[in-house]
Amino acid sequence: MISDSQFKDVCGKVKALLYFGSYTREDYVDGISDINVIAITNDKSVLMDLASMDLSPVVIDEETLNKLCQDGDPLCYYVLNDSKLICGSLPNFTFIFTDKTCSKLLRYSRTQAKMSLEGIARRDEISSVNNLYRGIRSFIRSKCCTKGKIPLSDEEVIACCKGIGNDEICELFSKVRELRRNREPVTYWTIRRFVKIMEVEDKDSSL
Repeated sequence: MISDSQFKDVCGKVKALLYFGSYTREDYVDGISDINVIAITNDKSVLMDLASMDLSPVVIDEETLNKLCQDGDPLCYYVLNDSKLICGSLPNFTFIFTDKTCSKLLRYSRTQAKMSLEGIARRDEISSVNNLYRGIRSFIRSKCCTKGKIPLSDEEVIACCKGIGNDEICELFSKVRELRRNREPVTYWTIRRFVKIMEVEDKDSSL
């Protein structure tokens, strides 16, 4: 676990530094989940400072983050609703849902499915199960997003999934979530099952 005291030097360079994502929730799985941090600053050297601590950093200036909020980028939503302040103060941003919000979540789910298949190919079991988990979660989030809310925790994702009318994707998420928690591998066919669900959804949405 990271001690906040380790950020002393970085905190002197930023307007705000925050954890975001699963590290702020009970969904975090040690050794599998990334520790995501976002630094709001104009000092690009902060990126290397944070990366050297084995973190997954985003370094962004205030103006750019504000634009992402206005454009409906999910990153802004996570910063405002799924974060823990380490130091500094978070500027007063307002997130606006736009057409881009849900579509970005859907694109991310496809990217993660592809990365999961690549993990299988190089026999990286941790990467494969983690990316599949992220992909399915983002797919469900994209469907819930159309109702004006992005579920954050796994429990919120599961609860919202029950309302989207696709029992198969809900069951698949629960299965992959448990595999990830137990550090067990996914199979090629499990990934293909998710890809097939996305293909059916794409076909239905084009009708």
